Amino acid sequence: MEKLSLKEEIKDASHRIRKRKSEIENEIDNLETRIVKFTNWAWSFVWIGIGISILSILYFICKNVEYGFALNLLGDFLGGSVASVWSLAGLFFIYVAFLGQKQQLLNQQLEIMYSQLEVKYTRLELAGQKEELKTQNNTLRQQRFENTFFQLITLFNSIVDSLDLRKSSTKEIISTGRDCFEIFYKRLNIYSKNMFGKKDLIEVPISISIKAYSQLYKKDKSDMSHYYRTIYHIFKFIDKSDIENKKQYT
Repeated sequence: MEKLSLKEEIKDASHRIRKRKSEIENEIDNLETRIVKFTNWAWSFVWIGIGISILSILYFICKNVEYGFALNLLGDFLGGSVASVWSLAGLFFIYVAFLGQKQQLLNQQLEIMYSQLEVKYTRLELAGQKEELKTQNNTLRQQRFENTFFQLITLFNSIVDSLDLRKSSTKEIISTGRDCFEIFYKRLNIYSKNMFGKKDLIEVPISISIKAYSQLYKKDKSDMSHYYRTIYHIFKFIDKSDIENKKQYT
């Protein structure tokens, strides 16, 4: 859910950025045009002031060759004319600087929007890594469970294969492995018939079957105890684990 919401946020943010980027680029282009325009005006007034200064100095020099050189008149004229032109040029330069700052602010605004989008992408990537890590942990947990489970199954099979029934008198082996359970069943059926008559094992009450099994277990405890104890631990291990599809393993 978090990943989906992040994708929606990124989609909305990208749409807003594209829309705002177009607006900002238009504003920046307009500002650039105005900056060029007012910069040209400012330099024009600077050069006009320089031209007036040069012409004024030349004029006063030529005019005052026979009457003396009047610097006070030249200073008053330059202060009244050139200073005003350069002041106007200075205002234009200040206005151009203001436009440049506004242009910078627009660029910063766009950068901030991209930074916010990048943060969202980072969050999305971290969310993906989190899910991937969770999947890896689940896989590792499943692998650990299965390793132990199949080791138990191997142990169980080795216990079954190691079963052997012998004659009590001669100790001769009469059955091994899984074939022993056929003899166990025949013995259980015999004990049951001795207790409840000549009926087959499936027809007697469960209480008689339990008593018959108790007799069988006492006689063959050395073979059966290890077998059933291992089965019990396998089922207990599956039940206590936090895996899914426990029924499949049982």
